[in-house]
Amino acid sequence: MMKNMMVLSALTGVLALTGCTTLKNVVGNDMSGTHEVQSTSNNTAPVTSKNGVLVDATNHMTLYTFDKDSMNQSDCGAACQVVWPIFKAPSDAKASGQFAAFKREDGKYQWAMNGKPLYFYANDTKVGDRDGDDKLGVWHVIPSK
Repeated sequence: MMKNMMVLSALTGVLALTGCTTLKNVVGNDMSGTHEVQSTSNNTAPVTSKNGVLVDATNHMTLYTFDKDSMNQSDCGAACQVVWPIFKAPSDAKASGQFAAFKREDGKYQWAMNGKPLYFYANDTKVGDRDGDDKLGVWHVIPSK
C-alpha cells in the first residue's frame, strides 16, 4: 500500500508539472485495470450495446472514436492515452463484421470499427458514464443501432 502511495505521489507530481488539467480524475481511476480489456477467447471484437452506445462486452464501459485518427491509424500517443486508453486487441484478433484490429506504431494492437480506432475515457468510472462524449469537439461515443 505504501509503495502504491509513493508511486501515486510521484505520478501526481509529474502530471502536475506537465499541466494535466484532468489530474484529479485521472490519478487513481485508471489504475484498476478496468480499461485493460482484452478480447474474448474467440478473438473477435468483444463489444456490445448498452444505453444506445457501443461498449466493451466485459466491463460495459463506453467506447469512443477520435476525429483526428485516420483509417486504422491512431493519432493518440502516449500522453493522450493517459486520458484516452486504447481498446486493446490481442495480436491474433480476428476481424468480425465492421470490427477489426490493427497494429499501432507503438506495437500494440487496437480494435477499430470501420477503420476508426476505439478508445475508453479514463474519467468514465462506472457503467453508463459517457463523460468523454464531444470532448474538445473531437471525441465521440458510437451510437448503436
